[in-house]
Amino acid sequence: MEFKIWFTYLATDFLLSLTPGPAVILVSTQGLKYGAKPSYFGSFGISSAELIYFILSAFGLSTVILNAGHLFEYIKIAGALYLLWLGGSMLYNSFKMGTAISHKADIAQDNINSFIQGFITEVANPNAIIFFVALLPQFVDPSRNILFQFLVYGLTTIIMDTLILMCYGWLGAKGKKLAGQNTAFKKWKDRISGLVLIGICINLFFTKRSAA
Repeated sequence: MEFKIWFTYLATDFLLSLTPGPAVILVSTQGLKYGAKPSYFGSFGISSAELIYFILSAFGLSTVILNAGHLFEYIKIAGALYLLWLGGSMLYNSFKMGTAISHKADIAQDNINSFIQGFITEVANPNAIIFFVALLPQFVDPSRNILFQFLVYGLTTIIMDTLILMCYGWLGAKGKKLAGQNTAFKKWKDRISGLVLIGICINLFFTKRSAA
């Protein structure tokens, strides 16, 4: 593997990672609503989904999944419905602000839930698997050790994406701290967070799969 090719891949992936998408929006929302630590676990969930796609891509299985009839559509719809439920719950609870129900809902988010949200969001994201099917193989030199190249590219993406997502989560958490206990802000924070998740859901529903 040539350093120049790896660096080109690094720069490409870096720019893609900075671009706001479902993953960035999710961890930013988690940081804004729950704080830095849950958003970090959300980032780990996203990276775990990426790891699975890297393994599938390395063995040529991601293309099979992408073209396996309605299988990927079912995965996408299930993930979208999950995010719809989360977003709807946030909107509902925002109108219960100040009640025991609202307080319980606000502290119910633990690290495991954040991890699951991140994992499902990335697994259900068509753009994620398309990246590993269409873009990644272009950087692989078939005359060299293919599995080693996938390992290097995989570690590069997972480490860099995780760090960038954690930064977004940290920024969201800073916004939460600045707002303090302002009740009006908390209401609108939850409403915006809920609408964001519903927006991600709609985006997943209407994003077409295409490896071209």
